[in-house]
Amino acid sequence: MTIFKNIIGLVLVFLMTIACDPLKDINDSIDDGRSPVSSDYTFTDDDYGLSCNADVQKFMSFSETVPPDNDTCGVAQILNQKFYGVSGDIMNTTYNYYNALYKGTTVSYTATQSDYDRYGGFGSLSLNSSIQVCDSVFTANNGSPAEKSDVVSLTATYYDNGYTTPTDTLIEYISFGSPIWQQIYVLQSDDYRAMDQSYDNFSSKNDALARIPTWLNLIERPYASEGDVQVIQYSVSEKDSDGNRVTKDYVAEFNYTNGTWVAINDTQAQTGAYKWDNETKLWNVSPVYTFVVTTDDKYDQEYTLTEADYTSVGESYPNFDGRNNTQEDIDTKIGTILNSQSEIVIEEGQNIKVNYVVYDGSSNDEVGYYKATLP
Repeated sequence: MTIFKNIIGLVLVFLMTIACDPLKDINDSIDDGRSPVSSDYTFTDDDYGLSCNADVQKFMSFSETVPPDNDTCGVAQILNQKFYGVSGDIMNTTYNYYNALYKGTTVSYTATQSDYDRYGGFGSLSLNSSIQVCDSVFTANNGSPAEKSDVVSLTATYYDNGYTTPTDTLIEYISFGSPIWQQIYVLQSDDYRAMDQSYDNFSSKNDALARIPTWLNLIERPYASEGDVQVIQYSVSEKDSDGNRVTKDYVAEFNYTNGTWVAINDTQAQTGAYKWDNETKLWNVSPVYTFVVTTDDKYDQEYTLTEADYTSVGESYPNFDGRNNTQEDIDTKIGTILNSQSEIVIEEGQNIKVNYVVYDGSSNDEVGYYKATLP
């Protein structure tokens, strides 16, 4: 009996040794002749628990602090525990990203006559032309283009809807990434009263985000257009870490969607492409290409921009606004879209034909050719 048990034990040890990496066995079998594929996967709550970062586990999202392409605890670290691939496989992975709107680096500026001459006229700026001033001023003062949450406090005389504001009117604008800017509307006493608040603040952020959309829908902007964006600054009376009650200011984004105003969550879904490396047996961030505009109309692949593509680069409608975007701006945004889309798999050196729409008073169908190059 003892000899029989020992034989069984040896057999079990042998089996455990050859099967210690079951995923490798599966991969070896599917790698034999299988063509690479492009697949889609969305992280579940349990997937975040596989992260080697405590914050990703706790908040079930990535962030600026722990970005999805983090070499140690990024998206790939989770994928490597779940999936094997074959050479050339692309996995378009959707995950949560915490990207809160807040007032970051702030530049204060007073418009000059040269600003009015260049961007406005008759000694005033329109709200649209003031955005161009903000973008130019921030880059000049900060040494780099604005990123999301950067702010310009612009003092100017404004002309809008047939009315001229008093001289030296201060309006703050917040960036969603150059060249996209939105005006910040600061709630006034009458606004708080309209939302049934006894004081010029809310009792919590949740209360504010529940009441402000109703106020926008019924009172402030009931006749908005699909895709309109409104950034609101509001105050909340809350307790600090010492238990003392303080008033803090917050900013939040609201979008007009399907006939109603909705608050945009700080945590949003993002999608990144990950490619299987057959040598390391790991998933890696798919290459980010630089797309060079070319006149060569012989193309390898064709892509037509979708409504979601325009929204992803800050456009309010399914087109590029030619009044606020130069052709260079449009080309840059198309490059961003091509890198993030998952409909076609792009390889270095390919020429991509892109179909898109530009609005400059009317909608115009346009075509561009972009060659994919690696930096």
